[in-house]
Amino acid sequence: MGRPALLSQDDFIAAATLVAARLGPAKTSIAAVSKAAGVPTGSIYHRLPSRDALLAEIWLAAADRFQAMALAAFAAASSIEAAAEAALVTSRFARAHHAQAVVLNSHRREEFVTADAPQEHRERAIKLAAELREAMTDIAARLLPGDPRGKERIAVALIGIPLGAVRVFLPQAVPPQEIDADIEAAVLAALRH
Repeated sequence: MGRPALLSQDDFIAAATLVAARLGPAKTSIAAVSKAAGVPTGSIYHRLPSRDALLAEIWLAAADRFQAMALAAFAAASSIEAAAEAALVTSRFARAHHAQAVVLNSHRREEFVTADAPQEHRERAIKLAAELREAMTDIAARLLPGDPRGKERIAVALIGIPLGAVRVFLPQAVPPQEIDADIEAAVLAALRH
């Protein structure tokens, strides 16, 4: 019988995420994560087969958390005003989970989920992207029925505008609460245009 893990998987990925947010994916090494997590490098290789798997896990944990929040908010939006409120999930996520927001918003997915990442990780990333596209299609059909550009307008309003506002602050700072009013106003303008 082996020794119990020093860190839970969630705590381990949280420590790795802090390293990746600070150093970026190119400089995130097993040694740096080992030091930050306070575990031997062998413990990391016991959990994950490679650095590529580690990077993918960092991105997927962040994407899973953000997407759960976003899809719930998007599904509940029954009006243009509610959609503008749902768009605030990006700034709220960045304030609550800064390191994960840096991972998702300051880098491309392909920098974390590389071609050398395990197949299961690449498939999870593809599934997340498909789920988000489906949510955009659904909310466009509900809020902008008959608009041939509805899906595009929804994507700009619920993803593009909030992401652009948050990226002004990341990775150096947490987006201030005051930015939410600007995001909401821009989203309303985009959807009412």
